[in-house]
Amino acid sequence: MRPRRIVIWLNGRFTPLSKARISPLDRGFLYGDGIFETIRADRGKISWLSTHVERLQESLSLLRITLDPTPDWKYTLQRLLEENRLDSGVAAIKIIVTRGISNRLGLPAPQKPTVCATATSYDPPQRESYDTGWKLHVYTEGRAPALSRFKSLNYLFFLTARQAAVDVGCDMAVILDHHGFVTETCAGTLLAKTDGQWWTPQSSFQLPGTTLRCLSAIMENSGLKIEARAARIEDFFSAQTVWTLNSLIGIMPVVQIDGHPLPDPAPVEAGYWRARLFEVENVE
Repeated sequence: MRPRRIVIWLNGRFTPLSKARISPLDRGFLYGDGIFETIRADRGKISWLSTHVERLQESLSLLRITLDPTPDWKYTLQRLLEENRLDSGVAAIKIIVTRGISNRLGLPAPQKPTVCATATSYDPPQRESYDTGWKLHVYTEGRAPALSRFKSLNYLFFLTARQAAVDVGCDMAVILDHHGFVTETCAGTLLAKTDGQWWTPQSSFQLPGTTLRCLSAIMENSGLKIEARAARIEDFFSAQTVWTLNSLIGIMPVVQIDGHPLPDPAPVEAGYWRARLFEVENVE
């Protein structure tokens, strides 16, 4: 059987992956000088696209990378799914923007940014994983870097934290900032419930979570408010429920943090809100 033809979108053109070329002098390759977004698509429908694009544009603006013209992301990504025959099932879309080629220091205005989008089939965690929940490990060998507030291509810190969690038999790492406050996990946002109140950790060293933002809007429509607060790991130990969120998995219950069990992972409730996140009416 011939391998399936994979198509990417690179600098305004749809091209086979086997023919795609990016210069080794690109600053994304040299320095991780760029931004990315990961987006879920269900049966050809892209989840919360405008929220992801808004975060992408804000990060690019703060890093002084301008796209002119701005791509028509909805058309481009929809066609990308079609080109790769990902109209059914679940797919992971990734947008990558780098500064392109420049030998100037600092954050120079890009002459020609590199803009890329890919789409691949995605296998979400099995139902058993959502029912069983994940174990988290507090990463103490480093602190959240200054670029944590961007979805930066400088991602090695978070990959290292994830590996540290895997090495001790856990699924994800909890990241702390320089003051010892919890920021997020190495690949998602944290959400907790204490004495009936939903809350999320707040730090200037964290990425604004798109999934949390979307879930907050849905929950508020049901009369539930999520409070942002500075929190230490001990605050999570005293919580009844802890979930971790990201664009691909949705909501995953947490059963323990460094061996400390959580009283009520609430997998059924998590499943309800996860379905609300990905249902057709919430897909753009």
